[in-house]
Order: sequence, then C-alpha cells, then structure tokens
Amino acid sequence: MRIADLLAIAGILVFWYGVLPLAGVCIRRRHKKVFRQRFKEVLRKPLLDYETWRLLERRDGQDEQYRLSGKIESTSEKTLWVKSDSLLIPVELRNARFFFINNSSLQRIVWHRLPGFFEDTKIFVAGELVQLEGRRIFASTKKTPLIAVLYDTEEENLVPRIIGASRNKNDYWNAITPYSILIGAFSLIVTTVSFLRHPAFWLTVITAFIAVFIPLFPFFPPGILFTALSRFLRKQSEAASIRADMLAIRKPQERRQARYYSLKAVICEAGSFICVIMGIGANVFFVGAIALIFIRGEG
Repeated sequence: MRIADLLAIAGILVFWYGVLPLAGVCIRRRHKKVFRQRFKEVLRKPLLDYETWRLLERRDGQDEQYRLSGKIESTSEKTLWVKSDSLLIPVELRNARFFFINNSSLQRIVWHRLPGFFEDTKIFVAGELVQLEGRRIFASTKKTPLIAVLYDTEEENLVPRIIGASRNKNDYWNAITPYSILIGAFSLIVTTVSFLRHPAFWLTVITAFIAVFIPLFPFFPPGILFTALSRFLRKQSEAASIRADMLAIRKPQERRQARYYSLKAVICEAGSFICVIMGIGANVFFVGAIALIFIRGEG
C-alpha cells in the first residue's frame, strides 16, 4: 500500500467525518451560547405584573426590558397575545426569536410556519416593552432582540429546564453531519471500486472499505465499551455545565464553585471525546486484525 493512498483515505476520513461535522458542532454551540447569555441577561430584568403594567400605563417613560410568563391567548399575522394573570400583553412577531423545548432540547422555530398551532401553550417572553401606536408592546429592537420560549413544564422548573435544553447534547449529529458522512462514504466507496481491478492494491481496497463504516464503529464491540463510558462522561459534563449556569444565575457570589463545575464539565467532555476516539481505534484494530488473518489464510 502506497503512503499516498493511505494519506488520501485519511484525508477523506478527517475532512468528511471529522472537520465538517465539527464545524457544525461549533456553529450550533455558538448559537446556544449566545442564547444562554441573552437568557441569563433577561432573567435579571423585572417581571411584568399587573401593578407594574398600571404604572407604565400612567406615565410615558423610556422603553424598558421586562420578562413575562403566561399562555398564548391568540395570534394574528403580526402579533401574538399572551395572557398572564389579569394581563393580556401584545407581542410583535417581527424579528422575534422563537424557541421550543422538545424532548429536553432547544429548537429554533419559525413562527409563521406554525400558525395557530401553539394556542394555549405556555410561553416565556423577554425583551423591550416599547410604546407603539399608543400602547405598550413587547417588540424586538436593534440592541435587544425579543426572545420567546414555548415550554410544557411548571413555571418553577422553567429556568433549569431552559438552561438544560440549551446545553451541549450530542452536537456531533447536526444539520451538516448526515450530508458530510454520505459524501465521505461515497468518496471511499469510489476509491474502493477504482482499485478493485488492481490486485497489487488489495490493501488499499480493504483499508478504504473498512473506512466507509468508521462512523458505525462506536456502536459495535469491543469499541462500544468506550462509547458507553463516553456517554456517561458526556452526561456528567452536561450536569456540571447546568450546575455552573444555575450557580451563576441564582448565586452570583458563588463564582469559585461555578468555576469548579465549569472546569469539571470541560474535563468530562474532553474525556468523552477521547473515549470515542479510543472506541473507534479499538474497532479499527479489531477489524484490521481479522481482515489480515483472513487474507493470510487465503494466501
């Protein structure tokens, strides 16, 4: 097997199975981080209640930021009406960022693609309460885009639920990953077929063929043992990250403890990544050894 062939196969593996999916990981995590920062910021803003609303109605003050939890009462093309206690507050849909907690994950949604679907659903809204056409309304501004989160939990569990949903799940499987893996697998299959007619390159054919299935290796023994450990460490990382976020929100004075959990999250995530690599490596070695024994037996 020529070194150039090995480098070509390794390049396909690294780029299509590694670099592109990891770029998707970075993009997704960046979006989640921006959301968490904005969410932590709005949690420090006052809660809009009936008394505050009446005070705002009596005076023409500057636009201020508030947060509100309630239920969706009705919708129109441009406005969403949210009911909370004795208040019915309009929310402008234009430029608002809507999210939905689904199976403990945070999903960005396009409101106009789901008209009327979420009536009576619980919603958390935060942003500027601006004066518009003689009334106050939640609306996005250039400085502070409006955020709204649809949820299905009790209000006292809302903050940890949102923080947990915005944390790092299995981000490797993102919008880029399936296409990247398909292209990578196709490239390796083409490589395998192109060398089939040349017996001198049998090692290249076997290597390329094995490489096609590398994304599946973490789910087969003996590598699955490392995958199980990887999942355990990833869950530990998520739990530590959520704990660090909650300490930062509810107990800002506990910075030292929050840093401890942040460091624990980083270490656990690094360990999880190493376990995945070790699991793939173990299966590559196992399959390669079996293939080599078979070839020698045939010879």
